[in-house]
Amino acid sequence: MSFDPDALLAAMPKREIRPIPEGVRILKTRPRAVPTESAMGQPQEYNGFTKRERYRIADLSVWLAKVGATDRPRTCDICGGEARDEHAENYYDLSGWIGLCIPCHRNALHKRFDKQSKWFDLLDRHQLNDNHWARLLSMQPFDIAALMRDRGIVEPCREDFA
Repeated sequence: MSFDPDALLAAMPKREIRPIPEGVRILKTRPRAVPTESAMGQPQEYNGFTKRERYRIADLSVWLAKVGATDRPRTCDICGGEARDEHAENYYDLSGWIGLCIPCHRNALHKRFDKQSKWFDLLDRHQLNDNHWARLLSMQPFDIAALMRDRGIVEPCREDFA
């Protein structure tokens, strides 16, 4: 089966991003340079998103929840346990971030390239259907960041939600 990034992104659960409440001060941020080269293979990249992008956007997700513009997921989207982490396949789409428990996220999803059978055993154990986003993931690293940038989609910042 070949990987279809659009099918994966369409299958990701969506969370509501509400308008920023009145009175919340939004500090200006410097424009972000759009990476011109792939981050694939760099330390702590994921799906071609650089470490710096991932951390900045994760901070933005936390801030949106803090000001009441979104809710952090409470349950793991794979096993139903307590979601202690948020996960994104496309870091540029904050509505597509999902909750995962630490074992499903760090010990299975991010290790699926080297431990594919463990990944599929987890999905089977929790009876996830063939259309669940976790079954549509690429089993080889794939540069979703480059795909988004080619489509003109770039890193979000606080001002985008004002």
